[in-house]
Amino acid sequence: DAAQPDDQAILERKMRSVQDLLQLFYLTGLSGKQTKHGVCFCISTAFEGTYLDSFHLDLATKPRVQIRRHSVPVFIPLEQLARKHLQTDIRRFLSALSDHLNAYVGRRYQADQLQERFSGHLEGTLQRNSLCNVLVFRYNTSGQEETFPFSARLLYGDPCRSLPTEAVVSCAPGAAASLAERTAAHSDAFRRLPLHRALEVLSSPRES
Repeated sequence: DAAQPDDQAILERKMRSVQDLLQLFYLTGLSGKQTKHGVCFCISTAFEGTYLDSFHLDLATKPRVQIRRHSVPVFIPLEQLARKHLQTDIRRFLSALSDHLNAYVGRRYQADQLQERFSGHLEGTLQRNSLCNVLVFRYNTSGQEETFPFSARLLYGDPCRSLPTEAVVSCAPGAAASLAERTAAHSDAFRRLPLHRALEVLSSPRES
């Protein structure tokens, strides 16, 4: 069969590529080991130096590269990324998947930090969806008031970023004009800074 040597050569190239990846990724938050089916990758995630979660991806390389098992959340577009890159460029596939996972856990971490560290500034519980790309909350900047004059809605339009692409801040009807004048500055802070750090800055005596 004339096609068989070609198939074998392709498979050998894939295995060499996998071995190269294992050597390349040890400094990038990805690690892996060869298995009898192919290779199992571990994608470690972090936000600003804080280690968060690890996700596993078990790939088979025979007769074609395919995903056997994984621990990637269902709302991460794993199948879409696989269709786009897995057969042609494993490195790009893993890099894109890592970008999605790091951005997701970064957004989730910020929301958790806001809820844990600034509960006195929030009215009730922060509202979020599974992907943490829509966050809604009411807040104040003193942490001591019983009123919460500001409302924020943060939209994360880029699934590979952990900062919002849109931050809409409004003031409660009847709030003092001095508070309403701060909404633009609040919106800017939420777009530029991690969520919990933005509220920390906005709650400082100089800003309050």
